[in-house]
Amino acid sequence: MFVDEANIDVTAGKGGGGCISWRREKFIPRGGPDGGDGGRGGNVVLIVDENTDTLSTFHSRKVFKAKTGENGAKRNRHGKDGADLFLKVPPGTQVKDGSIVIADLTNVENKEFIIASGGRGGFGNAHFKSSVRQRPDFAELGEPGEQKKLSLELKLVADIGIIGFPSVGKSSLIAAISSAKPKIAEYEFTTLVPNLGVVKVDDRNFVVCDVPGIIEGASAGKGLGHKFLKHIERCGILIHILDISKALEDGKVDLDVLTNDYKIIREELIKYSPTLADKKEFIVLNKCDLIPESEWDSLPKKIDGKPVFANISAATKTATDSLVVSMLPEVLKAREEIKNQAPEEEEITVLRPHEESNEMSSYTVEESSDGTINVTGKRLEQLVVMTDFNNEGSVRRFRDITERIGLRRALEKYRSEEHSIKIGEIEVTDHL
Repeated sequence: MFVDEANIDVTAGKGGGGCISWRREKFIPRGGPDGGDGGRGGNVVLIVDENTDTLSTFHSRKVFKAKTGENGAKRNRHGKDGADLFLKVPPGTQVKDGSIVIADLTNVENKEFIIASGGRGGFGNAHFKSSVRQRPDFAELGEPGEQKKLSLELKLVADIGIIGFPSVGKSSLIAAISSAKPKIAEYEFTTLVPNLGVVKVDDRNFVVCDVPGIIEGASAGKGLGHKFLKHIERCGILIHILDISKALEDGKVDLDVLTNDYKIIREELIKYSPTLADKKEFIVLNKCDLIPESEWDSLPKKIDGKPVFANISAATKTATDSLVVSMLPEVLKAREEIKNQAPEEEEITVLRPHEESNEMSSYTVEESSDGTINVTGKRLEQLVVMTDFNNEGSVRRFRDITERIGLRRALEKYRSEEHSIKIGEIEVTDHL
């Protein structure tokens, strides 16, 4: 089954909780805290798999969860990290979080992309031991993993995209020049899904892709081609096939018919995407076996300024070998142009918001219409979800931090009124 769109829910693993433990050994009366830290929750990772060209894996299963990290243990033992969850996707997959593209997996090999990060493991009580806090009787909870609703959209990556009206011989051509075996029949819209084929020329390979036939009005949703035009947006070159037999009248080829058919498809490409309209394009006049050989020499060398490969018959494989040989240098040239146009990868800044630093003091306070005081700040919200408010020691630490960063002072003006205070999604009115 060919699937090129999918919606999935991903949840990274929750971090393991820190351990509250005390070192107890014979002849050592003051062993102190020895509770270990919890393990990190597993990430949800997309990995590009060149052996697949469909998102069918996500057709029946929509929810994916990574493993939770293990809790810390006594004797300063660190909990085991949760296993990452790897999801295989084909090259050309675009990942969106709402309307924002967070990953575009085009022309990448053996690369992994973290789309949901696992939560940090909570610190055990051994972590909080200091000269002023010699008996910490609290530990952190594990941080919840990221949750996201994502849209996956596949745009096939090929060197050459084959386009044209229904039944002009697109599937026949891809079958003639590659090992692909698409469905071929004498009726329109035989092709219901895109076909990929690998073409071998000497010791080099390139990939061709054909889509369902395009008709007039396809850009507005008519026919099937509009649904799959996105798959040729990433092709380096377009081959536009025209059925030369349809232009035959009284034994003569009417060039106006060919030109008109060509312009109809061009108009649909322009309406659908300027990217398609600007691609390098070659025209193939197919089904030459159905016209008199006396007409072969009169066939045009160009149509609308675009180079024409005439005298081609995909059904009989006439001149198909010379076609692919001619295409190879164009493919290599297009690959080089795409490579040169690709922007350099930007250095990724790694943020570590769990570290207690000045980032804790970065927050905003807003009053909502219902009187709730909402405090937001990534590091502060992380502190709240990892604080065990059932433990007095944890509550004291929370108050100390909010005092140090000035939050309690900023909220002082609201204390005389009936207000509830929330940090992120958690109400903390009774703990400040």
